[in-house]
Amino acid sequence: MSRESDPKEWRRFAEIDRRAARHLLDAGDYDSCAFHCQQAVEKFLKAIIVQQTGERPPHVHDLLTLLRKVSGIETDEETERFIGSIDTYYVGTRYPLEVVDPGIFDKPLAQSAVDKMERIFQWFSTRFNFEDT
Repeated sequence: MSRESDPKEWRRFAEIDRRAARHLLDAGDYDSCAFHCQQAVEKFLKAIIVQQTGERPPHVHDLLTLLRKVSGIETDEETERFIGSIDTYYVGTRYPLEVVDPGIFDKPLAQSAVDKMERIFQWFSTRFNFEDT
């Protein structure tokens, strides 16, 4: 089994990003904190997809695209909007785009990103069993 088709590996890397986000929040590195929140959720979704399919996950970063690949759950518009809101931290923290004001990455935004990440992890953890992988 390749590492890309091992859900444990995806979970491990999701947890690495999850811990990094918390540490970066404490360190005051707010844009990197937000980025790692997005990465943690992305890898968490990929872990679920790999667990369900036994195959490598799609090479995409868009959380809603990944969410739609997860079978066995129904999400409402509010849940999708909530998950999608963390997606903006992927590109916005890594490229000097005119559409993203770097000044928005302050402590309240980073704390909100961490809170969202934790709620997403909790939401999926109550719906999927990772103990068997």
